[in-house]
Amino acid sequence: MYISTSNQPPFWLRSNQYGIVPVESPFLTVRGTAHKEYDSTINQQNQPKKFSYGYGLNSIVNVGKSSQILLPEAYIKLRYGAFEFYGGRRREIFGLVDSSLTSGSYIWSGNALPIPKAQISIPNYTSIIGHGVLSIKGGYAHGWFGHQGDVKNYFLHQKWLYGRIGKPNWKMKFYGGFNHQVQWGGKPINPYIEQQTGKIVTNYGNDFKTYINVVTGVSLLTKGGLALDGVPINEAWNRAGNHLGTIDIATEINFNSINLFIYRQNIYEDGSLFFLNNISDGLLGLSLVRKNIQNGIIKICFEYLITTSQGGNLEEQNDVIPQLRGNDNYFNNGIYTNGWAYKSNIIGTPLITPLNQIENALISSYDLSEVPNSYIVNNRLNAYNISLSGKILKLSFTTKLMWSNNFGIYVTPFSAKQFSFMQQVNYQLPKYTLVSSLSIDKGKLYSNNLGLHFGVRRTFL
Repeated sequence: MYISTSNQPPFWLRSNQYGIVPVESPFLTVRGTAHKEYDSTINQQNQPKKFSYGYGLNSIVNVGKSSQILLPEAYIKLRYGAFEFYGGRRREIFGLVDSSLTSGSYIWSGNALPIPKAQISIPNYTSIIGHGVLSIKGGYAHGWFGHQGDVKNYFLHQKWLYGRIGKPNWKMKFYGGFNHQVQWGGKPINPYIEQQTGKIVTNYGNDFKTYINVVTGVSLLTKGGLALDGVPINEAWNRAGNHLGTIDIATEINFNSINLFIYRQNIYEDGSLFFLNNISDGLLGLSLVRKNIQNGIIKICFEYLITTSQGGNLEEQNDVIPQLRGNDNYFNNGIYTNGWAYKSNIIGTPLITPLNQIENALISSYDLSEVPNSYIVNNRLNAYNISLSGKILKLSFTTKLMWSNNFGIYVTPFSAKQFSFMQQVNYQLPKYTLVSSLSIDKGKLYSNNLGLHFGVRRTFL
């Protein structure tokens, strides 16, 4: 059960919940899951069996102002050695981050309903040199956005590769890698005539040639600076599709009593990171885990997210190609007008905000009433997150505190400070777990709000 003093749950109750919490409250939710994990049986060589399979099914029924039935997970997975294939919807987070206490991994935080995909990957770090001295993991996927905003039947291309230097038992390990996300293809709901070229645009490239350009990120301009035949001019300037992602680095230090994980996610969209125009933007985090502790605070995470540079404001620069970089307008896109979102929820960090989640008084003050509800109107911000978790006997707890300064977007700037808090407490009984959360929003970005979530969970083995 979710209730709140405003018409939507507070930030921490609805964020990074894989799109299963409606934007309107109060509501009652009933959830059921079924999973089969891989066979962990060890063979005669003391290794797991090479081949195994599993599946996951998670069904949600929300009853309230916006009643809905959801399937945030429905997948089948296969493993052969180090490789895994899966098809369907599955909960995932991408990027080097503390996945349990983060405010949200920048590019893929678990804030939106999972996108249906077919994916092949090496999901765990696998040694390629020196019996673990150098290990890698990575993957390649194709997904389906379906019909959203002004575009129908468009796709997701996704790949990632991360490396680790250091064996699992080493005191210090180093990590690095990247992820590449692309929204591509599809057709405009209403074909249109390009003003620059006079061409009638009926699709955004759904053929194999476009797919290769999506995967490689090559330019679609001719040597004379013109768009290739059949390619919208906007796509030509900005590659085929909407490209975005992060380049991440991290280090892990294993002390006798604590384990430290320090990470940095650097943002890229239109090439500003290549020119170091937006190098100041990104997510910086420090996660600390206390070892051999049964009670008390066990884990603490500190994070700082900044997205205010975006390569600079183009109106203050000399707009000369190829030096035209800046005003990246994170998560927004001129063709895929719903931006980096799925089913009305941001795929990446929930601190970047669409219009339909901000305070009505802010909309009125800054004349945002004509902007579509799905449009992202706040992507320039800095935010501080402190989160901790622990346990006292049969009671486990998580505390999250967030302070943010929000500046809108370059085209429509505003200023709004925000504080969000959540206290979650779970109590373990022999057959059941009692779950409860209290959350508060105070500031000008969201409505001042007090929200509660309480329920009962049972696990059948």
